[in-house]
Amino acid sequence: MFHVTDIHSSYALLAEAVGAAQGRADIIVNTGDDANGSSSKHASNNMAVHKLIAETVTEANTGKVPYVNVPGNHDVPGMTKGDYFDCMARLDETFSPGIVWGDPEGKRSFGYYDVESDAMGTFRFILLDPFDYADGQFETRKFMTATFSQSQVDWLVTTLKDAASKGLHVITMMHYSFGDDSLDFNEERAKPDTRFYQDAFMIPDIIDAAQNGTRLTAEYPDALGLDNIKVDADFSEGRRLDYICHLFGHIHSKNNYWCQKTDGSKIYDILMLGEANIAVSGTALCKIHVTPHSPQHIAFSSLMIDTNEKAIYRVSYGAYLNYDKSNSSRTEKFPYRNGL
Repeated sequence: MFHVTDIHSSYALLAEAVGAAQGRADIIVNTGDDANGSSSKHASNNMAVHKLIAETVTEANTGKVPYVNVPGNHDVPGMTKGDYFDCMARLDETFSPGIVWGDPEGKRSFGYYDVESDAMGTFRFILLDPFDYADGQFETRKFMTATFSQSQVDWLVTTLKDAASKGLHVITMMHYSFGDDSLDFNEERAKPDTRFYQDAFMIPDIIDAAQNGTRLTAEYPDALGLDNIKVDADFSEGRRLDYICHLFGHIHSKNNYWCQKTDGSKIYDILMLGEANIAVSGTALCKIHVTPHSPQHIAFSSLMIDTNEKAIYRVSYGAYLNYDKSNSSRTEKFPYRNGL
């Protein structure tokens, strides 16, 4: 697959990445921040950018490679759930048969959904929605936060059980990584750089229980005391989940590291796999190096997953980040199970 993220209005560069995937990829995944909005006053700009991106993907995706995307925190300000669906989610329907939306209210939402189809073979992509609140609530939330609803968590448990029972290899996707926002950024692991209204390890705990065939009974308090999540998930019967990795963007960095609690109390068998910002613009941790006289100002990767070796091969394309250890070589191999 090809992994792109954090376009930040550089839709022309997206066309280069999508074009490069033709004949080389089974799926293109985009982990969000297509636009640059940070408040409702950017709503009209967000709409315009997403329409251009939708047109760009449609034109560049000549081979109709399956394409899926999730929204980022810069995408959702001022946009209703219906707006986003009209601009972007229809791309998922066009290029990715087999999408099943988890939102009980229907498809007109930012939405959480999963992809299971003949085109995906033995893989299942589970796309999570960290902006799972009603239209108009964005302004009451801090800009970089993640919120999940009880219905989404219940749906995730059911979906993981179904994937495990079918022996599918599961990949989750979301704009954010999981974990504390107090991790120091370094070459070995990236700082998640977001706050979770519920426990930052709620979803890793669920995945961990599915991997180990155990029962998880817990309540995860909401930071505002409004949306506590109750989990009673029994994975003790049937197959254990074969989990590959969690794909994310947001911090503009190409990293791979294990999800872990900063107090050292637990390291999960969950590989966190980030990707660099696709554009030379943007703030955050974007320090792109461009080869002199090179027209390529994009950064993205192709990922090949070997389920026999339990390994991922990653090839980096275009511009890259000066401080990423992964850039010592444009081709690298790393395990997706840590042996715990």
